[in-house]
Amino acid sequence: MREEVVAEIRRKSIHAIPGFMAIPVVVWLGNPYATAIACFFLVLYALNEASLRLKLNWRIPIAWHTYRLMARRDELERGYFTGTVYFWAVTTAVVWLMEPHLAAATVMVSSFGDAAAAIFGKALGGPRVPLSNKTLTGFAGMFLASMASTLICGVRVEAALLASLLSAAVELATPLSTLDELTVPVTAALSLQLLAGAR
Repeated sequence: MREEVVAEIRRKSIHAIPGFMAIPVVVWLGNPYATAIACFFLVLYALNEASLRLKLNWRIPIAWHTYRLMARRDELERGYFTGTVYFWAVTTAVVWLMEPHLAAATVMVSSFGDAAAAIFGKALGGPRVPLSNKTLTGFAGMFLASMASTLICGVRVEAALLASLLSAAVELATPLSTLDELTVPVTAALSLQLLAGAR
């Protein structure tokens, strides 16, 4: 297996952790606990971002280690990790406001879908889309992971299909990997809420 594919799998295995925790935390524990936990991580990653931007050299627990393991070259060189702040900000809003199964589905789409897009794209290559320079194989990987995630959470097939397609299309069209930590969960949340209120 190519070195860059192994590196991407390593990076995205961390990205997938919230997806694995979504059902136990959001569905089983419930919204109040899930919101508190998401807020905790949002604070950690916001402090880490402030430290990086202001060159304060704080070693924020969890967030600093995640940055060292997951950050892309540009993020390491320029000292930012904004995508994690976007992810936890949207996740906090989602688990606070949405019905637990839909909130869990949204987190899983964002975690597993984004990870699958990156890994499929690196491993399989294929045609790229202008502007975003992302691959159609990445789009397919995101769609499949999103579809599985939504179905596991009990979303109706037709709603799962459309929400997964929309989320994968938005990920494909988003030019910056930092921004897709915002655009993908927002798209997943809105589409699931509008299509589904659904189990």
